Amino acid sequence: MQFDIDKQTIRDLNLFEERTKERSIFSVYNRTATKGGLEMMLKLFRTPVSDIVSLQSRKEEIEFFFLHNCVLKLKSRHLDYIEHYLINDRVPLRNNIIDAAYNGFLNKLSADGDYWIISNGILYSIRLLFDLKLFVNESFLLKLPETLRADFDQIKTFIGTNILKNSFDKFPEDIKDLTFAQINNLDHFIRVTKKIEFRELLNIVYKIDVLQTLSLIMKTDGFTLPEYVRDSQPIFEVVDAFYPILANPVPNSFSFTQNSSLCFITGPNMAGKSTFLKTMGLMIYLAHLGFPLPAKKMKTTVFDGLFTTINLTDNLNLGYSHFYSEVHRVKEIVEKINTERNLFVIFDELFRGTNVKDAYDASLMIISSLAKIRHNIFFISTHLLEVAENLETKDSIMFKCFESELVDQSPVYDFKLKEGVSKERIGMTIIKREGILGILEQIIEKQKI
Repeated sequence: MQFDIDKQTIRDLNLFEERTKERSIFSVYNRTATKGGLEMMLKLFRTPVSDIVSLQSRKEEIEFFFLHNCVLKLKSRHLDYIEHYLINDRVPLRNNIIDAAYNGFLNKLSADGDYWIISNGILYSIRLLFDLKLFVNESFLLKLPETLRADFDQIKTFIGTNILKNSFDKFPEDIKDLTFAQINNLDHFIRVTKKIEFRELLNIVYKIDVLQTLSLIMKTDGFTLPEYVRDSQPIFEVVDAFYPILANPVPNSFSFTQNSSLCFITGPNMAGKSTFLKTMGLMIYLAHLGFPLPAKKMKTTVFDGLFTTINLTDNLNLGYSHFYSEVHRVKEIVEKINTERNLFVIFDELFRGTNVKDAYDASLMIISSLAKIRHNIFFISTHLLEVAENLETKDSIMFKCFESELVDQSPVYDFKLKEGVSKERIGMTIIKREGILGILEQIIEKQKI
C-alpha cells in the first residue's frame, strides 16, 4: 500500500537534490557499488509504503547483511560491461560447433568489435555467476529471511542449468580461458534462451548491492532500523534522532504519551525548532522505506501518509499571498485527514504570513481542533507564546520548547528539546545589541542640520 506524501513535504525534508547547494538526504544513502544498485536505491527511496509486512520484510533483509559477514564483491566496471553487452546490436551467436569455429576464425583474421564485446560480456558474466555461486552457498548456511531465500533460490536454479555447469570448473581470468564453443553457447543462452531470467538475476544482484550498502551505513554512521508495532493508537518514539546532512547535528529524543496526539513547540528563532521538525518528519519517511535511520532507536506504528509545512512559499502565479498559501495548505491537509485513517502532520510557524491578531485567533482555533482528532499525530510550532496559555484541550497536548542563554548580550543555543513553553523574548535584546536604534538616531540628527 502506497504511503501518501506530496511535493511540499519532499522539499521540506530536503529528500532529493534541487537547485540548492545544500546536500540532500538521498546523498547520505548514495553509496552503492554499481549503477544498477544506485538506480534501485533511488527507486526504493522514492516509494515509501504503509504496509507493515513489506516494511518488516525489508528490515529483515537489511539485518541479515548487518549481522553476517557474507559479502558479494561487486565491481561496477564489470557490471557496466555486462549491461553494455546485453544491449549489443549484434545478432546472438548460434550455439553450435561449426558456427562457433567460424566466428572464432573470422575474429582471428580480422578483429571483430562486436565479437570482442560479446566475448568480454560472457567473461564478466561468468565471473559474476562464479562469485554468486560462492556467495549463495555461503548464505544458505545461515538463517535467511524468506524473501532473500526466494531470491537466492532463483540464483541457484539459474546457475544450476546444465549449460553453465562446465563454466564453473575454474574462475576465468581471461577470454583465452573460454573456448569458441563456450562463447557461442553462452551468448545464445544469456541473450536468447534465458534472457528474462538473466535480467531478473541482475536485478537481484542490484538488490544485494542496495542491502549491503544500507547495512554498511548502519555500521559506519550509527544508523538503526525502526521497530514496527501494531496498535489501535498511533505510537511514535525516537531516541537521539538527528538530521544527517548537518555538519554537527544535535540529537534529540521524543515520544508521545498515551493520551497525547499533538506536540506544541515554542522557542526563539534559530533555537532549533525547524531542524527538529524536519528530523521528526524524516524519521517517519525513512521508517516507511524500511531503511536505517539516523537515531539510536525508533518505534512506530505504520502511518498512511506524511505532510509537512516548513518552507512554504508564496504562490504568486496563482495570486496567492503567503497567508492565503498557508490557509490553502491547512485546508489541503485537513481534507486529507478527513479521507485517510492516520497521518503524520507537521506545521512550522503556523500562520506567520498575517498580522498578530489574526495569527493568534487562527492558530488557537486550528490547534484546539486538531488536538481533538484521534489516530493522527501533529507537530506544531509557533512564535506566538500566548496561544499556549489559552488552548482549551491541554490534556491531549504535549508542550515542548527550545531555549537560549544570553551570554554577553548574545544568544547561545544548545538545540536541545525541553519540557514546557518557552518564555524567552530576546528579539529586542538582539535589536539593541546590533545598534540599530543608534544608527536611526544618527540619521534623525543629520536631518536637523
